[in-house]
Amino acid sequence: MLADEIPVGYYDAIQGTQDSVLKSTLSLIVRGGTRYEYGINQYHSTNNPPEWVAGDLKAYGTWQALPFTDRKAGGVVWDMYSNCVRYYPNKLGDSGCSLNIEHCLPKSWWGGTVNEAYKDLYNLNPSDQRANSQKSNYPPGHVKNADKFDNGSFRIAKANTSGYGYICWEPAPEYRGDFARTYFYMATAYEYLTWTAYPQFISDATYLMFSDSIQQVLLDWHRADPVSEKELCRADQISSIQGNRNPYIDYPELVEYIWGDQKGQAVDLNTLTCAFATGFCPDDMGEPEPQIYDTLINLPAITAALVNAIPGGSANNGIQSNGNASITMGKSSTDGEISFSGLHLTDSAILAFRASPYNSATSMQLEIYLNETLDTTILVNVQQETRHEVRYRIPVPAETTSIRILSVGGGTSKRACMQELYLLTPKQNTTGITAPSSSPTDASKQLRDGTVVILRNNAVYTPLGQQIR
Repeated sequence: MLADEIPVGYYDAIQGTQDSVLKSTLSLIVRGGTRYEYGINQYHSTNNPPEWVAGDLKAYGTWQALPFTDRKAGGVVWDMYSNCVRYYPNKLGDSGCSLNIEHCLPKSWWGGTVNEAYKDLYNLNPSDQRANSQKSNYPPGHVKNADKFDNGSFRIAKANTSGYGYICWEPAPEYRGDFARTYFYMATAYEYLTWTAYPQFISDATYLMFSDSIQQVLLDWHRADPVSEKELCRADQISSIQGNRNPYIDYPELVEYIWGDQKGQAVDLNTLTCAFATGFCPDDMGEPEPQIYDTLINLPAITAALVNAIPGGSANNGIQSNGNASITMGKSSTDGEISFSGLHLTDSAILAFRASPYNSATSMQLEIYLNETLDTTILVNVQQETRHEVRYRIPVPAETTSIRILSVGGGTSKRACMQELYLLTPKQNTTGITAPSSSPTDASKQLRDGTVVILRNNAVYTPLGQQIR
């Protein structure tokens, strides 16, 4: 089938059905298709970007599918579990560039049997290893206090503070609908499985299956985050590979007929809105329109000398330069600090930087002071053997005169390394400015941001990859 075309008559059997009959009819429809082997750490080696070749998954498994289903421009991995920027290797034998294949709805909820559900691409995502490990098999929830884990995108609350009595997790707002529609799909396609491993979360005792609290969270996420262009493209690729559909992406209103406000009503396909229909406007995932910025501070690489060379820039004696590209924030028991004074901002600005924990640290803690007042505390917990680079975007209000970044904790346990830093302010009167087609500058390669930036010499470039948060 063509990925963006629902086969003629695919959903005809649900016409006039409702509630449990509707759900079971959908289950018979969407459980069809083909599931390939799970894992197998290989990628396409001949095509860049890769092109789908029928039957390849039989040889290479689900890792082979991810460059098709979860890939941004430039080969960037679309990771809904972190803000880290990683790339798919264009070679065999490389397993996920520090990623896991994550089961969105935990496999342990049906007992972990390696069945069709285990290998279903709709439930599989490339995931940051640390976030995947922390997520474990916990359920989704509304996280008020991410006191167990927070990497700037994926947040987890402890059981005693979550309000539910159990550990729960929450993705970034632009992905919450994606996760919810995956959960609804899995509970539909595989409702025939024995769901007894975690009856407090999911049970086959009723057709609704989810506990009341989890069902409400999923409904909230589905309603707040409509189907996006990213989700449509991903469903396109999966349907072309597996040969089946996710009905809650094709017809988002079906969620309401089974779990929501339309329960008890019979479905009329003629009145449902199809996400693949002409004129359907997918959600933009909350991404802002491209903005033009001036760079007031431009540090695609950071060393003590480079910081001190900026007017008003200062790096204290608690920092160490690591080669020519980064600054290690902390020395022995002395906290590392870099600061910029005499800014006199007349407009609001953005402090954008990239940082990672020191290779022997177990966490990274940075405090951001604006006008000597603590504005933001960043804490990233990591596994000791990993170094996750995280990108941050901190709003800086007008009239700010000083910025100070302090690496807190002493020793090496919470030491951070900074790889790049920019202070950006919106450019005025930029109508009609376009980015050139020539190669970007070194600074743009370092930034890898979706923002259009004007450097001080007025050279315009469009950095590629994931937006700094």
